[in-house]
Amino acid sequence: MLANFFGKSKPVNFIVLFALFLGYFTLSTFSKEFSLEILKELLWFIVVFSVFNFIIAKNKITFDNSYAFLFFVILIGFFTETININNTFYANLTVLLFLRKVYSLQTSKNTLHKIFDGGLWLGISFLIEPLTALFGLLLFASIYLHQRFTYQTLLTPLIGFFSPVFLYFTYCFWYDKTEDFNKLFNWSIDYNFELYLNNKYLLPMIFIGFFTIFALFLKTPKTLAVKNKFRKNWILILIHLVSATILVGLFNERKISELLFLFFPTAVVLTNGLEMIKKKLIVDIILILFLVLSFTSFFL
Repeated sequence: MLANFFGKSKPVNFIVLFALFLGYFTLSTFSKEFSLEILKELLWFIVVFSVFNFIIAKNKITFDNSYAFLFFVILIGFFTETININNTFYANLTVLLFLRKVYSLQTSKNTLHKIFDGGLWLGISFLIEPLTALFGLLLFASIYLHQRFTYQTLLTPLIGFFSPVFLYFTYCFWYDKTEDFNKLFNWSIDYNFELYLNNKYLLPMIFIGFFTIFALFLKTPKTLAVKNKFRKNWILILIHLVSATILVGLFNERKISELLFLFFPTAVVLTNGLEMIKKKLIVDIILILFLVLSFTSFFL
């Protein structure tokens, strides 16, 4: 049923998945009065969904289906606190725009432009959330895997990254706000994970973590055994997942919204694992489990 519907990428799937998001969104804002702020949140998430879907479809990091988009929405449903337009959200959006360039390096068209743009978006994201500079590893990994290291490919992302950073420094220097600029490099780390130990978040994390690890074990051996373009993409996805996990672990103020950084690689890994399962009945059961538990989490 669900496997047949989401097993193909069709325009109607986007409508259904946005309706699913509206269900999560309504439950999370049930006690709030309707306002322009709520409408703004909806519009911003349409932008996020569009960028996410573009990256998946354009770079073929999953098969031609809607599973990744479905998992992305369900992950938001598990942690509806991520439906919040704050600095973390804007940083995540700029990271998605950065990822567009990272994953598109598998083609040789306009390579230096893509590398510069990737560095530029990462620089903007750094100004919003300094810890996202860790994703620089992902850009250099993509260059190494899909292109090759030269002085141009090594310097271009740095030029792109430091362009907005330098402009911001100039602004701070001119208006005597250099303390604001210095704060970008003050990476205080909070090792208190008490918020994640709450049953409302711990149980979904264990459930999602289990299936993510299961998907990795299903997909990784067969993928690494074949030398092709997707093998390189899979290595990149694994680096992305590890980088995002470290980033979330280093956050100095935990609000759950930081988990947004994990949703992209997690959704892709889960999708690739699901694609390895041939029996549609098992796929249906897994998808129903995710859907039911995501709505159940509201009552934990």
